[in-house]
Parts: sequence; structure tokens; C-alpha cells
Amino acid sequence: MFRRTVKPDPIAIALDHARRAVAGGDPLPLLLVCTGPERAEIAAAARLAETEPLPLARALRPLLVEGADTPPTLPALLTALRVRKLSALGDTSPVARGFTRPAPQRGSWVGRLLGRGATLLDEAVSAVPGIEDRMAGMQRCNVLLAGRSGAGKSTLVNAVFGRVAAETGEGAPVSTVATWYRHPCAPLHLADTRGLEPGAYKETRAAVETELARLAALPEEERLHLAWLCIDAAGERVEPADQDLARLLAAQGVPVLVVLTKAWGEDKFSEAVRGLIPEARDVLRVVAAPRLFPGSSHGGGARVEARGLEALVAATVEALPEGRRAAAAAANLVALAPKIAEAEAAIAAHAKVAAALAATPIPFADAALLFGVQAKMIVDVTVRMGTPAEEMPLKTVAAALLGPAAAGVGGRVAGRALGTLLKFIPGVGSVAGGAVNAALAYGLTTALGQAYLAFLKDRWAVLQHPPSLQEVVSFLGRFRG
Repeated sequence: MFRRTVKPDPIAIALDHARRAVAGGDPLPLLLVCTGPERAEIAAAARLAETEPLPLARALRPLLVEGADTPPTLPALLTALRVRKLSALGDTSPVARGFTRPAPQRGSWVGRLLGRGATLLDEAVSAVPGIEDRMAGMQRCNVLLAGRSGAGKSTLVNAVFGRVAAETGEGAPVSTVATWYRHPCAPLHLADTRGLEPGAYKETRAAVETELARLAALPEEERLHLAWLCIDAAGERVEPADQDLARLLAAQGVPVLVVLTKAWGEDKFSEAVRGLIPEARDVLRVVAAPRLFPGSSHGGGARVEARGLEALVAATVEALPEGRRAAAAAANLVALAPKIAEAEAAIAAHAKVAAALAATPIPFADAALLFGVQAKMIVDVTVRMGTPAEEMPLKTVAAALLGPAAAGVGGRVAGRALGTLLKFIPGVGSVAGGAVNAALAYGLTTALGQAYLAFLKDRWAVLQHPPSLQEVVSFLGRFRG
């Protein structure tokens, strides 16, 4: 009876070598996987000036000899860092070499793989300037809707964002001058004001001013980030309440977009509004829904189509703080360009992190993490195109990436062989090998992201909505297979 030869897993072997090196007594392997701030912390604890790995290791070695006059905080710090780095490298030993390590993780193989490199992933993210917000997911965006009853606010919101639900339960905002609503697919929250009717505004102005001041004092996540001031263009009248509210919002640093709703006919009102409400960042004419006007007894009626909605979304995204734009772009139903721009930014951010991970001086350490970064990129791009995050679980996407990739790891990762071998060569080898792998990791991640984005754009052009999880899994199988 023949036995099938089991080929050794080179990634597992390399990771085992890396773990042994980090867990050993020499400080250099540990210093090579530490970040700059961590090395600076070690140097401060040892009362040393050097922070680069090689000179710091030389200076530390005499202090780590048994019986040496070692600063009291240094051993504990080195132990804590060893535990963290070994955990990031997938160490599952409960105790080794005199210090405690984390207990083995339970759960699926995919879950352990994604959790394996949490520390290294955090370090890679921190090493790439401007990436933290992109990798953290979409930030909450709060938009105020203001205007008289009958100005068409509900029709406008339904046309741009679809149906929204009133916020209820613990943690829901409490306000006597606005009702809060949330979007089901993105962290977009809308506050619909009350009390802007002619003759009633004076009674509620103090409450409105107090509420705006309260919101301005909250953490950034809970403040107002933008206001839509809706005015009925058909009435061609700006109320004093509109002007006063614009001034109050501007005083609190909230950008104001004036939205002229029901703008059926010729524009004879926009310039006047700009003069009456100078605080407005822009004045936009909108028809939120098509309308058929009845004709005379001698002719048919005229139909006015919806228009101005894409321009409103573009102005909204531009007026928001950069970190808040993704939520509005993802939630909107009328403009594809802002979604694509946010998705491309997410692809670029994840590609940079993939390159940073690939440049680590630990042989093969980037292999397990690259799939996790790419899986998160797929989720983030999908969410930015309008799919609720809970419908796109990270582990399922990672499994779709890992299945075909694991089967063909010898062929598809073979292009990184030169870089991986160079990593084993001390000094120059680590730099050169990291550079080769970083370029390939960046290219592979970008190629996957752009191919997936093209798939999403084609789908939007035909069906006008994002794909299901099953369709995403099917695409990843085709791309990786």
C-alpha cells in the first residue's frame, strides 16, 4: 500500500523559524519585528540612546547577561513585546522559555489565520501615513434637514437615500427640535428639524439655538457635519427663519447647502437666494421626483423629470469632512461617481498596507496576512458601494479568497520566491527581499481591487444595486481560481 508523500509547508516552516528566533535569548530578532516607537520604548527603559535594531541589540546584550545590573522595567517590557510578536506570528505554545504566552485560539482555521497577524497588521497600518481612517471603516456622518413643512424634504431624502428609519432604543439621540433617522446601509444619520413655520419660529428659536450649541459640544462623531436647508423654489420666497437658521449653523461651523426643491421651471431665484443667505456654501436646484403637469383643453401636459440630484450628492460629499464622505457616498442611490471614488481610495489604502506587510523582515510572515488585508479590502469596497456591512462578513470573504489561493499557493506565490529567499540573507537581503515582495503584494492587491470594482460598476450599470454575498464569493472564485 502506497502512502502519499506530504510536502512540508514552507510558510509554516518559515514561521516556526521566525518564532524560534524571536523567542530566543538574542534581542536582535525581536528588535527587527518591533516598530520604531517600540524600539524607542525599549531604549528608554534600558537608558540607551540607540534605537536602530543592530546598535540597540549590541547595547542590550550586556544588560541581559545573568547577574548584570539591568534596569528593573526592561525585562518586563521585553517579555511583553515577545508575547505580542509571537502571538502575531501564530505561536500557540502556552509557556516557553520562562514567560507566559497566550493560550491557543479556538475557532475555525480561517478565523485563526485572520487573527494571526493582528499585531503586525496594526503596525503596518501605523507605518503608512494617512491610512488609519481608510482601514478603520466608514465614519458616522450627521446631516441636518431644515425647512418648512411642504418644502419636499421627505421626497428629497427618499430620492437620494431611499427609506430611512427613525432612531429608537438606548443610545438614540434625544431632541425636542429634531427627529433623528438612520440609514440602513451606511452610518448616515439625518436630523429633521421642526419649528421653522412662519409665525412659529420665534417661539422655538431659543430651543433651536440651544440644541445647535449642545451638538457642537459633543464628540466629533455626534456633531452635525452638514445641513441641507430646503426652500420651495416654486414659492420664490426666503423666510427670515431660513436666514436666521443659516446664520446659527454657520456660527457653529456647520456647512450649509441651500436646496431649492420643486424647481420645475426657469431659474429666476438662485441668485437672489445667494444674496439673502450668504452663509450658504452652495445653492442647488432640484426636482426630486418626476411630475406631470396637466395641459390645456387644446394640448397634452408637460412632464418634468427628476434632476439635480447627482449635483446635490456631489456637493454634499465635497462639503463634508474627508473622513465623513464615505457614508454619504455609500448611502446615496443616484450618483455612482462618489461611490467609485471612495472605493478606489479604499483599494489604494489596502494595497499600501499589503506592501508594508510584505516588507517585514520575517520570512513568509506576510503570506498569512496578505489574504486578510485583501479580504478586508473586498468588504470595504462592497460597503462603500452600498451593501450593509452585516451582509458581508469578513470571514466568509476570506474563505472565498483562501480556498482557491491555498490550492494554488505554489504557483501563485512562486513569483515571490526570490524576495522570500533574499529575506533570509541578513542586512541587505532583508531590504531587497522586502522590496520585491512589497511591489508584488501591492500589485496583486491593486489588481484584485480594480477587477472587483469593475465587476461592481458593471453590475450597477445593469441592476442599479450592489451584489449579494453569494455573488461576491462567486466572483472571488473566478478571480483566484
